[in-house]
Amino acid sequence: MTGRIFHTSDWHLGRQLGRHRRDTEVDAVLDEIIEIADDFAPDLIVHSGDLFDTSRPGLDDLRRAAQALRRLGAIAPVVVVAGNHDTRNVLTFLEFILNGMGVGEGEQARIRFATDARPDGLLVVDYPAQDGELTLRIGALPYLHPNRFAYDFADPALTTATYAERLRTVQADVYRRLAAGRGARDVLVFAAHLFVEGALPSYSERKISIADDYATAAADLPDVAYGALGHIHKPQRVQRAGYPAHYAGSPLQMDFGESGDTKSVVLAEVGPAGTPRIELVPLTSGRRLVRLEGTLEEIAQRAGRVNDAWVKAVVNVEVPDPFLPDTLAKMLPRATLVAVDERRAGITESVPGQRETSTELPGIEELLLDYLPGRGTTGLALDRAMTALAHLQAEPDLDDPAPCCEETLLTAAIDGRPLDGLDRSGLLSGTDTTAAETTR
Repeated sequence: MTGRIFHTSDWHLGRQLGRHRRDTEVDAVLDEIIEIADDFAPDLIVHSGDLFDTSRPGLDDLRRAAQALRRLGAIAPVVVVAGNHDTRNVLTFLEFILNGMGVGEGEQARIRFATDARPDGLLVVDYPAQDGELTLRIGALPYLHPNRFAYDFADPALTTATYAERLRTVQADVYRRLAAGRGARDVLVFAAHLFVEGALPSYSERKISIADDYATAAADLPDVAYGALGHIHKPQRVQRAGYPAHYAGSPLQMDFGESGDTKSVVLAEVGPAGTPRIELVPLTSGRRLVRLEGTLEEIAQRAGRVNDAWVKAVVNVEVPDPFLPDTLAKMLPRATLVAVDERRAGITESVPGQRETSTELPGIEELLLDYLPGRGTTGLALDRAMTALAHLQAEPDLDDPAPCCEETLLTAAIDGRPLDGLDRSGLLSGTDTTAAETTR
């Protein structure tokens, strides 16, 4: 007597590789995910966060998400957890659209979104298994931003505790709600978007969100039958959890930090007793990401094995070669060159001219990295400004018109004003609990 859970995560719809969109690959891997889910015939489908890559996804990516989730919802009920890249307003709108412009009284939505981490807003819902023998009870915890951790703590001292200590209390609340009134045939499931200590990142995740200060202990995870985790892009089991807790990972290799990862979805069969059955099914629709390093001659020896792939080349040269991109493009006719770097005696420089069409625009990070040094922001100050940008991108607060410390810091950097005199309290401490409630 078991319930079937299909687990996917971290689609990051809208994510580009350099200046290249990957719509064809994304559509193919979503079709593959839906086909696997259909064959598995689960009782519950869980998406553990980062549905989108940006807080304001484009219309194409909204449509892509809606179509994929609607197809999954036709197979089984779906629960989507808000990740650090997701915005509550966007997910709430998507939920409204997907459930036929609202759910009638007494009806249960086919697709649910966990966007509220407050004690009275946590998503805890029961789904009867298809065989009618047991019930899957899921508690879903959206991402809680370290700098904007808003929660109603019974103990006031916790408002100034470490991130891990506060998150331990939140997870205990989730477990209490899951276990309340639990019957002999209820199977508990925990879904969350967070960084568990010991997990192996791919380093394509935002670095600030996988820092040790923002890790939760594996022992603090609720004691359930299955843990559906998101946030880390490398598929893996959290070994120290004491039960099957898995990161499903991203469905595509997101950048060259993931070039060695095999992507997958998780099929879990769990029950009130007995040994859980967990299977990782590989995903094969994405193009490989290949990093080529060495002299031009050494790269030429490997070029025949690259085929259709995204390529980053780091070439050892003695003098700058303005024709290097063209040489590599002829050497790798089926590949797409994402970046070409020249390395000379310990110095690595990006080669210009990688933009394929005039309509491809650089991202804001690239623009700032080009602009800020000319305004006198370099070294540690530049690192601080880019960290502030990462914070703002990770957790926009669309309802709060007051500028936060990250906005103040970034504005000062753009204006060329010195950063040392600014009040940066809360920027990296993880103790700011005054911001308005957002997707956490």
